[in-house]
Amino acid sequence: MKTSMKLRNILIAGVAVAGLGLSSCSDYLEVDSPSVFDQDYVYSNTYDMDLALNGLYASLKNPYGSLLVNNLMLNSDIDFSTYTSDTPGTGNTKRFDSTAESSDASNLWKQGYATIELCNLFINGVEKSELFADGDAETIQMYGEALCIRAIIYHEMVWYFGDLPYSRVPATEAESIKFPVTDRYQILDDMIADVKKAAECLSPTSEIADGVERIGQELAYSLVARMALTAGGYKLIPDKSDSESYGTMQRPDNYADYYRTAMEYAGKVIEMGSHSLTKTFSQVFVDECNYVVNNTDDPIFEIPFAKDNSGNIGYIHGNKFNTNNSETNYAWGAVSGSVRIHCLAPYLFDTEDSRRDYLFGLWAYSYDGTPSFQNTAYNYFNNKWSKLWSNTTLGSTSAGNTGINYPYMRYTDVLLMYAEAANEVNNGPTTEAIAAVRQVRERAFRNSANQAEKVENYIAQATDKESFLKLVLNERKYEFAGENMRWRDLVRNNIYGQELYYTFLRMASVADNRLSGALYAEDLALHDGLAAEFYDNNIMLNVYYRIVDNVEVLDSAKASAAFPNSQLQYIDIYDLWNDHNVTQVPDIYHPNKTGSTLELFTKHRTDDGTVSAEVCYSLYGFIYRDRDNENDLISDGRGGYTSFNINTPLTSFPVVRYILPYPATAIRDGAGAYVNYYGYGN
Repeated sequence: MKTSMKLRNILIAGVAVAGLGLSSCSDYLEVDSPSVFDQDYVYSNTYDMDLALNGLYASLKNPYGSLLVNNLMLNSDIDFSTYTSDTPGTGNTKRFDSTAESSDASNLWKQGYATIELCNLFINGVEKSELFADGDAETIQMYGEALCIRAIIYHEMVWYFGDLPYSRVPATEAESIKFPVTDRYQILDDMIADVKKAAECLSPTSEIADGVERIGQELAYSLVARMALTAGGYKLIPDKSDSESYGTMQRPDNYADYYRTAMEYAGKVIEMGSHSLTKTFSQVFVDECNYVVNNTDDPIFEIPFAKDNSGNIGYIHGNKFNTNNSETNYAWGAVSGSVRIHCLAPYLFDTEDSRRDYLFGLWAYSYDGTPSFQNTAYNYFNNKWSKLWSNTTLGSTSAGNTGINYPYMRYTDVLLMYAEAANEVNNGPTTEAIAAVRQVRERAFRNSANQAEKVENYIAQATDKESFLKLVLNERKYEFAGENMRWRDLVRNNIYGQELYYTFLRMASVADNRLSGALYAEDLALHDGLAAEFYDNNIMLNVYYRIVDNVEVLDSAKASAAFPNSQLQYIDIYDLWNDHNVTQVPDIYHPNKTGSTLELFTKHRTDDGTVSAEVCYSLYGFIYRDRDNENDLISDGRGGYTSFNINTPLTSFPVVRYILPYPATAIRDGAGAYVNYYGYGN
């Protein structure tokens, strides 16, 4: 059962914000500050202080309802959205060619600074209160939570904007409302110090009534580790002397100190022993879709949303469910399914990895519940969450506001952060780092007949620093698909450009194999750790399937287990992910009998020989193919492109402009205080 946190957020979040008497004080930042309410009163008692703190949680929910888990989840080899235009656009953030007019950048800026201002108000008020001075335990706990919320938002903002206007005090107490742009390392250092302090204020999750729906000590330790890895890793640094340059990838000279911090604080969570991986991978997310809060398993902190009131987790995820006149014939209502995973990503997973078949959704539903295979060819639905997994339906006319929690921090993340940091600090894998990866890997292969091979033998192959890092990053790819992690992992390790290049090659190989064969397919397969001929022979092109009731006893029991809805029909695919000739297919799937067949990937290159716009332009800001002459081009890091021979493997890669521009409104209202670099201009 859910605890009372959700209900309180519904009832009092608005009251908490309104009670502060907020009014606009800064157009350029669009943050709010108090004007009439007696702050001394608010922070004189824990009841009103708790109301104000719930306002912080309510504000934190805004960017995680959709913006940070859909709009701003940048394209990679796992998370993927398609584009069809070769014209730069204002909002093409996922393919790296947005502008200062981007509404997504503007919304993150507004929501981020609004939350920061509320945190500054709360922290300032608590620090001046007698309860804080007297060491009141409840007040100290709330203070630690506020420090963590502020750090969470500043950490996100640093990732997307780099150096930032920065303030640690309410706008009314600042020397100027035009906060100075501050180096991201200073911001991260301050936030790390704050959250270390918060960790000493916070109770362990087991002692908090609301459990992982509220911030506890484990989240603080985990957050220090996450921010330390961000600070110690590579990042795009602007060349302020060259307005056209996208910048260079750099990491600080003292990066090893940050990795030691990450190892230490991730280790603290592991040592606490308060979390485990008892539940299966799929059950963690099915539970979240059913409003079940697990306080001792994988989730360490879930951002709490309110059913019928907030959040789009499970609406933007899962198999799309279409409507007729805004209604469905089933009680779950509409599902947009807008968060997608790359169509070739399944081939990067081990064939026995339980995460694979659960994650990828290959069909959608009509309003009457009839499933139909989606030959989108470019990406699949992300089934990590879905309204359809819930036993508690929201109604046939419902859409968003699912109330499904978002797991901001999971124990698997802590384990893999520890492994990555320990590998860096010790110049190779340690016994403890191997044990951390083993926990994650064992859960994924818990029911595998070849568990020893897939877990112990697999990990044992990574004997040096480079191979172990690749193993850890791959594990993160499998584990955190659709959680806005992958592109950050690649940036941190300075391999984003490389992986985008190979993502483009995967798309192009499907198109080129339809024409005359992709000569570069062997290099692509070797990069992916596959047999040299894999992309020539093993991609599932012909799909044989049947529509069945989930409650049937199926030969393909694995597929049934991967679809946790017993009321809807689903599509049972013969030997999913492997290609077959019709003569190999059992009668029940045979297209001339009771089953159906579908040719995948025909859209990559049509019968007339034209390569699709989706193949050409979905990574346009970094790499693309000119659709007219099929010339392949890659960014020159200065707003232009350089031709390359797709059959000659590249060995070095330009930077990826993942940093967003400051919004045009901030530039304008800052009156010269803020300047866009990274080739954006002003």
